[in-house]
Amino acid sequence: MEYNSAVDKLREDEYPMLAQGAYLDHGGATIYARSLVDKFSRAMMENLWGNPHSENLPARLSGDMVDGVRAKALEFLGADSEHFDLVFVQNATAAIKLVADAFRDLGEKTSSRSFWYGYHREAHTSVIGVREFCGGDYHCFEDDCQVERWLDRPLNSRICRGKSTGLGLFAYPGQSNLSGRRLPKDWLRRIREDPQLRNTYTLFDAAALAMTSPLHSLFKDPNDAPDFTCLSFYKMFGFPDLGALIVRRSSGHLLNLRKYFGGGTIAQLFPLNGNNRIMKKTPGLGDQYAAWNLHDGLEDGTLPFHNILALGLAIDTHIQLYGSMDVISHHTNYLARSLCKSLMAMHHPNGNPLVELYADDPTMYGDPSRQGATFAFNIMRQDGTYVPWTEVEKLANEAHVFIRAGGVCCPGGVSKALEYEEWEWNRMFSSGHACGANEMAIINRRPTGIVRASLGGMTTKSDIQALLLFLHNEFIAAATPIDMPPLLEPSRECFRLPVREIKTDNYSITSTVCVKEA
Repeated sequence: MEYNSAVDKLREDEYPMLAQGAYLDHGGATIYARSLVDKFSRAMMENLWGNPHSENLPARLSGDMVDGVRAKALEFLGADSEHFDLVFVQNATAAIKLVADAFRDLGEKTSSRSFWYGYHREAHTSVIGVREFCGGDYHCFEDDCQVERWLDRPLNSRICRGKSTGLGLFAYPGQSNLSGRRLPKDWLRRIREDPQLRNTYTLFDAAALAMTSPLHSLFKDPNDAPDFTCLSFYKMFGFPDLGALIVRRSSGHLLNLRKYFGGGTIAQLFPLNGNNRIMKKTPGLGDQYAAWNLHDGLEDGTLPFHNILALGLAIDTHIQLYGSMDVISHHTNYLARSLCKSLMAMHHPNGNPLVELYADDPTMYGDPSRQGATFAFNIMRQDGTYVPWTEVEKLANEAHVFIRAGGVCCPGGVSKALEYEEWEWNRMFSSGHACGANEMAIINRRPTGIVRASLGGMTTKSDIQALLLFLHNEFIAAATPIDMPPLLEPSRECFRLPVREIKTDNYSITSTVCVKEA
């Protein structure tokens, strides 16, 4: 675990847009490099790209490019193409929806006319949405211990209404979208090896995990890997806006049983009344020449081939700038450990903590097997009351410190962090609080959301220092010297943070703070 000092040198050239402030919302989307945009622009202007579904030369050029980028992406992720296929989709949510559609359609053919669905409490909203397809036979696992107990005794009727050997899908995130906590990967193998769960498949949400972590260990052994893995490339590279579903080939045939078909996914059909015969591009089903792959029957309509072109260039640029995801993992974990110590050290003059950090164990920061470089917290006043998260985000914007606040599409994570009981959640509903439209940051003196800071490969020490200075200057109420805990070494670059004028009985700050290496 070490700081990647090369980032300080390349930031000005590769990420000039970051001069606008300290960007700490990589969990939403990371930042694209200048050289990536330049390469993409040249590739667009110097080549004639056509719709891949044809044999004219521009179309063939695009088709060959798509095949090459697909292989390159699998290699980057550490997924052997012999055992895995990659389906291009709009984003991770679209990948989840593709899996959900297939299970809904196949479930209709079972004796129960549906399927069982289980998901972890800390799942993203898009993962929770799958429960609407399963006819009410779903279960939310409230914590890791509940999952462990289920895996020890899968016949528990409280978890599943039908037989444990019926069609099922278990979904969970590799990393909490709220707190950055990383969840166990060994559940995947345990489900696959349990005879009682032989028809239960796994959906692994890797969108947050892939942002700062290599996935080679996830796909190294196909027997340990998820059946279906979703991710968003813009969280890894900043651009393009594209996602993927990584399918374990030995499980992928299930997806080809979905009802819907789009352009490009069928070999033949009769379009008129009286004959609904369809030949889908499904491996092993009418594919006498072994010409079709899993993705051929799943990528509906025209592929976003320009975005796929950009993805190939994004991977090349990423390797050129950083070498590997391991470098980013070490870099962000170094910064995360230091930031955690600094946040925990911040107190008001009366000794009360400034930050209420939502982490199962703060010592996990710096351990990539247990924690990512994401922080969920709220700000406390000197008297112990909460500063509304809406106000924190607003003031941070004014200070050019860019963080995210609210529910961050992780309602189970919010309820866990803030220890909401069901009746309190219902009270929040009845109060009129709604995400985006009518946000009420404080209800009955308790927050309804959190503040989130998430780090990325191009985050520097000066970004961390900017956040700490903002929190100190804006929220610590009494006169104390601006003496940050010596947990971060000075950055090699100077970052100027505009500080709002703060007046108390003891001091006034009106100057601009510059953090610079001595």
